[in-house]
Amino acid sequence: MIQQQPRTGLAVASAALGAVGIVMAMSVWVTWAFVRPRAGDALPSPLAVVLTLVLGALWVLILVLAVLAVLFGVLSRDAAGGLARAGIVFGSLAALLALAGAVAFVVSAADWLTVVPTR
Repeated sequence: MIQQQPRTGLAVASAALGAVGIVMAMSVWVTWAFVRPRAGDALPSPLAVVLTLVLGALWVLILVLAVLAVLFGVLSRDAAGGLARAGIVFGSLAALLALAGAVAFVVSAADWLTVVPTR
């Protein structure tokens, strides 16, 4: 049985995905600072709601990128240690930023709807 060695391509992909995840996460956070509806205000405009929903979807995409970066880094850590470790670190940081963004999105979206009981 032939046993294959992990490839350095996975380590490069891991580092690249992790770096892209961090850049995207920081970009989404900056955009979130300008777009997010303020808590306690009247209902946000439809444009703000749509942009906020798009940012929430981007955080899910960033989370997928981060998981792939960590997975590729773990799979390739024997072949190229430095790049694989960098990919794991970048992916973990991107995952933390994306999870924090997802929590911020849920908290903000929960304030959009006011439920008033009927009598």
